[in-house]
Amino acid sequence: MSNQFIALDFETANSSPASICSVGMVKVIDKHMTETFYTLVDPEARFSEGNIRVHGITPEDVKDAPTFEDVFPYMMNFIGDLPVVAHNANFDMKVLYASLERYEKEIPPIQYFCSVQMGRRTVQNHSYSLKNMMQYYNIDFKGHHHALNDAKAAAMITYRLLEHYPSLEDYLKSHKKYLRTMKNNKSKSAAMSQYNDALLQIKPTEDVTDDTHPFFDKKIAISGTLFLKRKELVQYIVNNGGTYTINDDMDILIHGKNRGNTPSKKEQIVRNKLAMGKDIVLINNEKLKRLIEFYDSL
Repeated sequence: MSNQFIALDFETANSSPASICSVGMVKVIDKHMTETFYTLVDPEARFSEGNIRVHGITPEDVKDAPTFEDVFPYMMNFIGDLPVVAHNANFDMKVLYASLERYEKEIPPIQYFCSVQMGRRTVQNHSYSLKNMMQYYNIDFKGHHHALNDAKAAAMITYRLLEHYPSLEDYLKSHKKYLRTMKNNKSKSAAMSQYNDALLQIKPTEDVTDDTHPFFDKKIAISGTLFLKRKELVQYIVNNGGTYTINDDMDILIHGKNRGNTPSKKEQIVRNKLAMGKDIVLINNEKLKRLIEFYDSL
């Protein structure tokens, strides 16, 4: 049986695992790297100086990059049903899991394994870091902390380690894990808090606001997935004189699709307030589209 797998590496903008700023992947089929995947990613979060020093990616580099929400479907097309390896997989899988939770995506049935753990089980070396394992196999390694270079390095290390086993399938019988079994609630909470902090800091990019716009001088909350990205919608709100809020004290709730097609907690709270006579406007995805189209046409 041929050994087929995906080697994966992420870089993050800050200490939050849900702050992907680049992703690199390599597809390996029976000793050959057949395809590569690399993109910068807009983390929709702040960059820390420490992380910039590590990977060299800056906010300016990702200003026109897709978000993880945009990139993820392409990642899944690339991965398919192949197992995924990462060097220190606990980090990369935590990043993936936290990012999926942040964007309210279903956790896919990805099986993965760790080339660090594989190395420790298989060969004797003074260190099992990416750099030292490349030195162990006498393979030239340049561009550390570039996601695609690191994914290539993990692929080469894994390929060499697999020479000690009948096949990858044989190794995975005892050493595979599944992404769905990870738990990351603490990371999700921290990531969402950081994400909302960034949204709350968004300032108007236009000098003039129309005081007849329904968002003018209103406190507006957002729930669920809408046709606009959250950051773009908040920018639209503040450009039209509104204030984005994450509190329950609001004048308008813009609500979209939620996991399982059930109302979000925020929407449930608002509907309870409406039943008690509170004056809150509900705007769904279609109404939002029509509202924006109408005011853009003026």
